[in-house]
Amino acid sequence: MSHEAIFKVLSDIAAADSMSYWIVAGLTALVFAVMRAMLPMKGLSWVFAPAMFWGGLVGIYTLRELGFVVSSEKSAHTVAASVAGMVVMLFVMLFLTRLVEAVTRIRKPLTNDPGRVRA
Repeated sequence: MSHEAIFKVLSDIAAADSMSYWIVAGLTALVFAVMRAMLPMKGLSWVFAPAMFWGGLVGIYTLRELGFVVSSEKSAHTVAASVAGMVVMLFVMLFLTRLVEAVTRIRKPLTNDPGRVRA
């Protein structure tokens, strides 16, 4: 895929109508509030929120390009497509979070505890 094709896809995603932006923003705010309440690290919700927003927009774009229609009503289709994109992006972000955690994990070295040494 060339750079021009990538920029075309990104510009098509960003050129969504205002209703799509408002729906995705509302869903992102809801997801942010739930993650803020549920996650042990509150700062992680700030990292996930932009990804959820873009995931919703990508979901709308992807389902439109694939020709998959959930409902004949545009707003219902937009909500369903954005929720699908957000769910996929949530799994991607969880995978990336686990990957970063696994790569950066520092194990405690195996040493003999002086209190456990036999005399």
